[in-house]
Amino acid sequence: MAATTFASDPRSMLQSIHAGFSGVDTPAYRTAVGDLSFAKLHDASAALAERLMTMDAGQNRHPVLIWGHKDLPYMVAYWACLLAGMPLVPVEPETPVDRLCQIAEVCQADIILDATIDAPFIDILSVPGLPVLDIDVNAVPLASVTVPDFAADDVAYIMFSSGTLGQPKGIQVTYTNLADFVDWLPELLPETDHAGVTGNIRHCFDVSLFELWMSWTRRAPITALDHADFANSTGYIARLANDGVTLSVSTPSITRLLLKNKRYNGDVLPQMRAFVFCGEPLTKAIVAELFTRFPGCRVVNTYGPTECTVAVTSVDITAAHLTAEEDIPIGTPRHGVMVYTANDTSCGEMMIAGKCVAKGYFGLPEKQAHAFPFTQTYRSGDWAAVDAQGQWTFQGRMDREVKIQGVRIDLNDIEAHIRKQEGVEDVVVEPYMLRGEPRALNAFVIGDASDETLASLAQTLASELPPYLVPRFWYSGFVTVLNNNSKIDRSHLHDAVKTAAFKHVHTA
Repeated sequence: MAATTFASDPRSMLQSIHAGFSGVDTPAYRTAVGDLSFAKLHDASAALAERLMTMDAGQNRHPVLIWGHKDLPYMVAYWACLLAGMPLVPVEPETPVDRLCQIAEVCQADIILDATIDAPFIDILSVPGLPVLDIDVNAVPLASVTVPDFAADDVAYIMFSSGTLGQPKGIQVTYTNLADFVDWLPELLPETDHAGVTGNIRHCFDVSLFELWMSWTRRAPITALDHADFANSTGYIARLANDGVTLSVSTPSITRLLLKNKRYNGDVLPQMRAFVFCGEPLTKAIVAELFTRFPGCRVVNTYGPTECTVAVTSVDITAAHLTAEEDIPIGTPRHGVMVYTANDTSCGEMMIAGKCVAKGYFGLPEKQAHAFPFTQTYRSGDWAAVDAQGQWTFQGRMDREVKIQGVRIDLNDIEAHIRKQEGVEDVVVEPYMLRGEPRALNAFVIGDASDETLASLAQTLASELPPYLVPRFWYSGFVTVLNNNSKIDRSHLHDAVKTAAFKHVHTA
């Protein structure tokens, strides 16, 4: 696919991509209960944009909350906001009303679009002062819709970080940020014949933009996964096979769950040939299993914070990466992005600069000043290292240091050491708290294990590391819970202390 230059004219990008949907009767969005064609997406979103632009909120271009998950009206709502020039704010249906009110107040939203099909299971009508608009996927506009003029730094969408206590942290991403990301997609995925894209990622997590814009720029359908259907992976795999999906976008945690089903392989999914990862560290165990089950497949690892528009680095993973001593890399920066360390050495806090860097946070001046110290520059809070070839490796979050019995411990280092052990798919190390103080370490091991293998892991670490770096409590054989960003929800790991099938206490 020829390189595009949407970043120089985001308004034309929206206009031309949306116009390309007109009259196209092939599916744009496929769910377990029905499909939405590109033609209907075009007409219904234009009709809804007409409604929005006649309202006071539309004339003032105030943000719009899109309340929904993986239903057909969601795509209509998304495009209606883009066409109306109103920042869209994705929120999941399980968002508590109090939290919804906080988000609406922080971003000064004036409208909620109900993008669900079934009756809502929280009373969104109880959000004071906000009209709730329903969505007709069969609507037809009265006239053609022209995207209003907007400035380069006007906000296209706002993502609220999950799990933030106190005032929600709303990340404002501009039209230029978005268009610059869309410009990158043909370089990242130059294949022009992708016949379908997964719909794995919740829309409140910006990694979903890989799926959305790959679909929209190539008019390839999305096969949406309702996260309530995770337990029915066989059903979703059958849908992927039936729809001929060729591209998977996923967090490592989602793919790990799918790989538990033996039908997730190239025999059942012969057209699946590319896997794009983002959101979490990709492990060698996952890649090795994909190479075995999908011979000849392409595995792309990417990295990027929401504040830098989805992803800023990428690399194709090869067999050589699996045998290397180092962790799987996150790659080299995409065009127009500069990545460097704050201390100008080969290892340190990753700094990111370029058109990818978002406008920043709503109403959080101190956090804004710290995270965005210069124009179009973001301080990531992530440790990273770069080699002589310019290849970056993620080293973990900087805020994962704890002090136990006077010794400062980096949890990232211990996790990296355990991941290198045979049979470990992944691991999370967290402090064991006693009366509010960290007193020891818990290791939550993901992979095939037993009481004996946990004991062996602990003994191996004890022979290689100082005693204070060896976790005291080891757990495996527990159910992993994913958060709204489809990553391992660390806040639920305390349940594994009681539910884990295998346990070990290291006493040496």
